[in-house]
Amino acid sequence: MLIIAIGLLLILVFVTRQSLFPVALVFFFVLFDMFDGFYKDNQLYAAIRYIVPLTLLLIYLYNKRAFIKSDGIFLILVLYLLLLVIYNPGDVIVSVKTTIAVIMAFLMIPLGRYLGGQVDFLKDFEKYNRALLILIPAYIIYANIFNIGRSYTFDFTTGFLVASRMYLVPILLFLGIHYIITNKDRSIYTKLFDAGLIILNICILIVITRRTSLGMIVGSLFVYLLLNRKYFFQMLGLVLVLGAALVLSYPLYKEKLSAQMANRERIQDIDTYEEEGRYLETLYLLEYHEKSDDISELLFGVKLFDTIEFGLKFFGRDRPIHSDINMIFYSTGLVGFLLFSVFLIHYFIIGNSKIAPENRKVYYPLLIMFLIILIPGRFIGTFTFAPLLMLLLSAVKYYIPEDDEEEYQLQSEAQLMRTGI
Repeated sequence: MLIIAIGLLLILVFVTRQSLFPVALVFFFVLFDMFDGFYKDNQLYAAIRYIVPLTLLLIYLYNKRAFIKSDGIFLILVLYLLLLVIYNPGDVIVSVKTTIAVIMAFLMIPLGRYLGGQVDFLKDFEKYNRALLILIPAYIIYANIFNIGRSYTFDFTTGFLVASRMYLVPILLFLGIHYIITNKDRSIYTKLFDAGLIILNICILIVITRRTSLGMIVGSLFVYLLLNRKYFFQMLGLVLVLGAALVLSYPLYKEKLSAQMANRERIQDIDTYEEEGRYLETLYLLEYHEKSDDISELLFGVKLFDTIEFGLKFFGRDRPIHSDINMIFYSTGLVGFLLFSVFLIHYFIIGNSKIAPENRKVYYPLLIMFLIILIPGRFIGTFTFAPLLMLLLSAVKYYIPEDDEEEYQLQSEAQLMRTGI
């Protein structure tokens, strides 16, 4: 079985080449999501998808002493989620699996911090980013040849990389554009090859008509341009080249795009926002708590990460809550919402003034992507992109160039003395 082979490869890398384990973990999540639709969600599946990577990751972090005293908020959030699993679960399987997914994604933060203190992970990731930009179109071509999975029509499929799993692509595209613009050591042929990969993946995003994906790439590039004004003309030139290529190649994907849009007429009319599920679920969530007299549900949530009953009640079908913000509030209550907020502020806002200037120009576009995802949702429980995004944010934030290392060390020691942590 393919998923067994993927799991065994991850274990093999961990045992023989631990330096490659963080990247291997990213590829494990992507490859697993590419082929998980072939298999039943049984005990073997769950062990390979959840238990194996979680166990290896915890061992790796423990061996590297990646946790520090200021990770107390991490421990508090995890303990709170585990208490909810015990005392406030919905379907136990759903609650446990989603909780493990959230914990694993957040464990990539201390992993990224450790890597940031050891290597320039962003620079080292370039070749792996290129590999993923090749892998995804290759997989989608394979899926369309053999009719694996489906999208909104039978004319085009992304295989088992459905819906939010494709949020991986904007992250890779942004990094690919960053590498083209800033890496002066690459030959013109390599950059042309990378540009071709970017065009191909953008075409895929256009065809699948995922507004969040397009918003992620547009938002991140806008912030990137604001922070990298010296690259304005390079960016403008690249945008013109990519735009021209998309226009010239339009006949190649016109038919498939038209078929997709015909089945998604709603997204073409801005006046239909009142029919948007995420907008409605927010109103229904408020309505639910207004009518409920249970203060414990308001404080501690309703059925941890299991919102199928919510969908049946308000939408008449088993539609789970999509927005991560709504999911956190509904499933973990005001207490959980507060803990998640403190957690994210602690890791992604506090201390940003100490980020190396060059790193900020990549960090904030990645952060914007993360914030954009939280609104429409599906960060919670999605392995394809969530661990990678957390890893990148943390590794970029905590990487200290050699020239700044001594000064940063002095600042950190002074901060520790003031805070007592």
